Amino acid sequence: MTAVGSQPTESDRLPNLAMQDDAAEPASVVLDDAAPPAPAVDDDAAEPAPAVVVDGVAEPAGTVVVDGVAEPAGTVVVDGVAEPALVPAVERPRAFRRIRRLRRRGWLVVGLVLVLVVGLLAVTLRLFVFPKTDPLTKADAIVMFDGIGDRKYTTFWLAGHGYAPVVAVSTQDPTFCQKSLPTISGAQVFCFVPSPATTRGEAEATQRLASEHGWKKVIVVTGRPQETRARIRVERCYQGQLEIAGVSPGRDNWPKTIVYEWGALIKALAFQRSC
Repeated sequence: MTAVGSQPTESDRLPNLAMQDDAAEPASVVLDDAAPPAPAVDDDAAEPAPAVVVDGVAEPAGTVVVDGVAEPAGTVVVDGVAEPALVPAVERPRAFRRIRRLRRRGWLVVGLVLVLVVGLLAVTLRLFVFPKTDPLTKADAIVMFDGIGDRKYTTFWLAGHGYAPVVAVSTQDPTFCQKSLPTISGAQVFCFVPSPATTRGEAEATQRLASEHGWKKVIVVTGRPQETRARIRVERCYQGQLEIAGVSPGRDNWPKTIVYEWGALIKALAFQRSC
């Protein structure tokens, strides 16, 4: 103990210093032996493609092996032969693709129209310009249908050359026979008025006259564009043998006659199927 008011001695200060030496230092973290932080891993990152090994040699990823030979990446194999890959075409704008598509459709329409026109022309030639023809032989009668063209000349030429002993002429004028028809030696000539005044009426009249006079075979003289339709009409009514002699309607009458015959033929095939 020291007296009050006396100065502390050196021995008095030593215990205090010892107490300070024994005081615990704050804990510290030792980082020397700690493992470094693991790098961040990107889950979306693609792993590098594995290399290709050919004959013990590593080739770049994507290499194509053909018959044991390494070919560059992108090579295309066709029938066992390596071909270089085609360079992809640059995509054109949508407007260009649309124009190209419309152009293709236009050419398709033009092609179809041409096919239809050529087909219609071929059918027209076969039905009205170059119809089925008959080798004319002797018959019981010659029946001349009314219409344009030089039918009268053909009819009386046939009668004058002995193709038939009877000539029946279709007309709407009862006096036509007296005014216009010549007399033919050895042939009987008369006129008849069909009802109705159409090819259908003439076919019905042909059948009626054939029944009255016992005709087994007749030659019908008509216009060449009308041959197909006249044959259809007469064969529906007349049961005997039939031969058709066609006469040209004249150069100026061909267009309008063909147009008319198309309509009349459709009518005969679709709407008037009986005699």
